Amino acid sequence: MHGIILKTLRDFVVDTYDEETWLEIQREADVDEKVYVPVTVYPDGDVYELVRAAGSLTGESPRTILSEYGRWVVPALLETYDLHIDEEWDALELLANIQRFHTSLRTRDLTELTTPRVKTEWLDESRVRITYDSDRQLCDIARGAIQGVADHFDETLLVEETTCMFEGDDACRFVVERPVAEGASGTEASTERRTEVTR
Repeated sequence: MHGIILKTLRDFVVDTYDEETWLEIQREADVDEKVYVPVTVYPDGDVYELVRAAGSLTGESPRTILSEYGRWVVPALLETYDLHIDEEWDALELLANIQRFHTSLRTRDLTELTTPRVKTEWLDESRVRITYDSDRQLCDIARGAIQGVADHFDETLLVEETTCMFEGDDACRFVVERPVAEGASGTEASTERRTEVTR
């Protein structure tokens, strides 16, 4: 697991709760002596145990914590990948280009690191499909990050999760849509997995 995930997970807990909560989570997860450095690779088990412990101590489900973390971490990730971001992009255009961020990370000289496999594609001028595939199955972070992007741009996005690894699918697929302006042509199809994310 890339150290930036564990470092920002710690920052998220401290910002959302406080420093003592993070220390309690580390003790509960039996990693209380670790200080996470962004450029280092750590065992995947650290994330699972920290999130499990966070859920136990806060009363939130581990999946909810991962989603909230994904939403919270977007500003830090956008700063990290600033050189890859066109200042003219809107929220949907940024999401359509996240594949290039992951390609950049996967090509760095970190031989122990296996990043998620992310694919993005335009379905039409107002819809983007994001496919997330990872043995770690941390798709809740991706789900939260989509919300974080909507927050960052102060935009509303409609999200339909068409497949999910937790339901036995081979990957998680999200169709993210820019809402059609009132009075404009377009369909209003929705499913039970479709949600609105907005700031």
